[in-house]
Amino acid sequence: MAHAKPIIACCGLTCTECDAYKATQEKDVTLAKKTAAAWSAQFHVDVKVDDVWCDGCTVPGRKCAHCGECEIRACAQKRSLANCAACADYPSCKIIGGFFAMVPQAKQALDALRPA
Repeated sequence: MAHAKPIIACCGLTCTECDAYKATQEKDVTLAKKTAAAWSAQFHVDVKVDDVWCDGCTVPGRKCAHCGECEIRACAQKRSLANCAACADYPSCKIIGGFFAMVPQAKQALDALRPA
């Protein structure tokens, strides 16, 4: 399934490339189960299939378990920002900085969205 325009999450992840998003949009229970199992192993928590369904971070609809409680997303919403790239505090933000240490590609995505 090709999505016309990528959905960039508040943190810089690309929702439209995420297996949870793909499973939700395609109504693919098998992919959702596979994603739940992979996340359970990767993050050492018990992720249920019901925790996987997600329509994307920045759009209305379902959120996977983590996105629904994400402090990065909550901060961006509180500030009425599409994502962290639009935030004046972005360069020195400790919340997103910690995330970037784990997911450097998210920083690359947000850096590309920053005003020149």
